[in-house]
Amino acid sequence: MRLFLDTEFVDLVPNAKLISIALVDEDENYFYAELTDTYELKDCSDFVKTDVLPLLRGKNRMTHYECSFAIANWIEDRNCPCIIASDNPGWDIPHLNRLISPLWPINLEKICIPIRVPFDIEQELVIKFDYDVHNALDDAFVMKKATLGY
Repeated sequence: MRLFLDTEFVDLVPNAKLISIALVDEDENYFYAELTDTYELKDCSDFVKTDVLPLLRGKNRMTHYECSFAIANWIEDRNCPCIIASDNPGWDIPHLNRLISPLWPINLEKICIPIRVPFDIEQELVIKFDYDVHNALDDAFVMKKATLGY
């Protein structure tokens, strides 16, 4: 089963601090977390302050430690072989790896399927489903729907 991954983080710099993470499976079950202890406002770029932080929902807030267990358990609960799909694996996969490397789910492949969502398809889905671009959960749903339909 493909798990569509998206993350939001403080800036486009190496080792940027994680803000939120989402996985959406092929059946549209999802995992979403907003991290509470990984960053401070001063760490965030101006773009993140204006275009990412306002889209946080204030739900599913947890520490990095709590998220590590929760996301690994969620993946294992798919009860089938899983593989990550991401439209930006160079940024997203390191965040996932830092969360689950000590608890790697036995059913998760250690590779990623890179995907590309054409801009016009992304915009169509954003409008149709009232998604917020730069919200990790909504972006993961866009990837899933663009890849597999809805």
